[in-house]
Amino acid sequence: MKRINVVLADGQKLLVEGLKHLLVNCNGKYELHLGHCIHNGEDLMAYCKRGDFDLLIMDIKLPVIDGLDIIYKIKESKPKSRIIILTSYDSNKFVKSAFKQGADGYLLKTSDIQELKVAIEEVLDGVAFMGQGVSFSPTNNGLLRRNESDVWVVEDSFLLKNYLTRREMEILTEIASEKDNREIADKLYISDQTVSVHRKNIMKKLRVSSNKELRSIALSQGLL
Repeated sequence: MKRINVVLADGQKLLVEGLKHLLVNCNGKYELHLGHCIHNGEDLMAYCKRGDFDLLIMDIKLPVIDGLDIIYKIKESKPKSRIIILTSYDSNKFVKSAFKQGADGYLLKTSDIQELKVAIEEVLDGVAFMGQGVSFSPTNNGLLRRNESDVWVVEDSFLLKNYLTRREMEILTEIASEKDNREIADKLYISDQTVSVHRKNIMKKLRVSSNKELRSIALSQGLL
């Protein structure tokens, strides 16, 4: 039976403790050995530079640095390792992004021990795994839609941050610094009309009507 060194990365410490006990019962064709437990993205990146492992089971929502931002870096550092995403988020945007960056499996935290076991064995055998409820098709995970408009209301700060485009996040950061459209346009090398359009879209997504409200929600939700 081949010995597999496993690393767990999740911001919820109680969940990690529970997962440690579940892994004891996951041994099938592989002997799983828990090597390290990590609780934020920064520590995970640091560990990947010095530690060695065969399998990483991680959430995409991690403190300090989001998991989605570091999957490809982990794969670059440890190309022979396998990565299983274990998360509460079934958004197809996250599923596509995770696999595109190099994840080998995507599993929801509603899964049972048997599905986790199958996922582990398949990814270690070199087969991509998508758990029950995981799809590339659009979902409403964390997103509520108003009947009277096309406004999407995001109730989760992690979803909110990833719901905004990269350009919108750049502009939001500048707005929070109290820069006007012209100043933002000059810094980002775009027209002030383009900034205005982005600003309106951000306000629509965040359901605010003023720059003061925009700065307030950006700070309170940790978007900057």
